Parts: sequence; C-alpha cells; structure tokens
Amino acid sequence: MKTKIILSTIILLLFISPAVSFAGVADDNALAAVALYIDTSGRYVPGIDMLNKALNEVIRYKVNALFLGSEVQCGNEVLRDLKRCNVASAADATPDALAAYAKARHVNYIILLAVHPLDLTLDIKAYSSAANTYIVDKTVTAPDGGAALSTLDSLSGLLGDELANVLTMIIRG
Repeated sequence: MKTKIILSTIILLLFISPAVSFAGVADDNALAAVALYIDTSGRYVPGIDMLNKALNEVIRYKVNALFLGSEVQCGNEVLRDLKRCNVASAADATPDALAAYAKARHVNYIILLAVHPLDLTLDIKAYSSAANTYIVDKTVTAPDGGAALSTLDSLSGLLGDELANVLTMIIRG
C-alpha cells in the first residue's frame, strides 16, 4: 500500500512539474543566449582554453543561480550557431545578424561577452530581439586593487558581477 502511494505521488509530480515550470513563460522562446568570446588580439596566450572553460562555468553558475533552470542557452553551441549567422566575434555583431540568430534559435535576448585577458577588460553587448536593438553596450575594466588576484580570479569576478547585472535588468524589463 505504501509503495502504491509513493508511486502515485511520483507520477503526479511528474505530470505537475512541467505545468508549473512553464507557467511563467509567456511564449515558446528561450529567455536568452549567452556567448563568450576571448579576444587575445592575435597573440598567443598560454592557458586560453582553460580560461574559456572556467569562464563558461562561471556563466553557467550565474545563469542557474538567477534563473533556476529557465531556458538560457550558453556555451560552444551558441558560438557555432552565431558563426552560421555571420557573427564571428562580439565586435562584428550587427543587429541584422543577431535578429537572424534570434529568429533561428527562438531567443528573446542575446548577450555577447568579449573578454580581453591581456588588459583585464570585458565588453558586454545585450541585444533585444523584440526591440531589434542593443539594450546594453559597454566596456568594463577590473577595479583597482586587483593586482594581487590572478587573471582568472579577476575576470571571473568581473564576468560574474556584470552578467548578473545584465540578467537582472532583463528580468525586470
């Protein structure tokens, strides 16, 4: 008898969970896509692949902490699909190319992050497919006093803080 009740409860939760999780979504589009570019200006910098993996983990952590499983696309798949829409870097992203990507991948916002590890700066562009314009376009530098931190620590702190600010702004509308 006890196992039947537990099994019934589990089955009920399986049917209720999707309805509850999708209740807040107004349309079938994903909320956002986040692309991370690391710009070394053509110079060889050892450890860039490890930096890329670490910063992508920071992005995933921030997205999961803020959205609790909402549909936010990030990682190499986003970069691959952006290249198909002629966006090879954050610098050459145009609203038309981003609109094509947003339509193809069904996203409402595209966040482009360009990390410059040599001078510890971060370029942030957030594009809204509804407005067909950039809602954020700025460059952020690491704060003073970070000389004792490693490049990874400085960039992950900078990336985490700024990504949280942009995503919070998107949520609030």
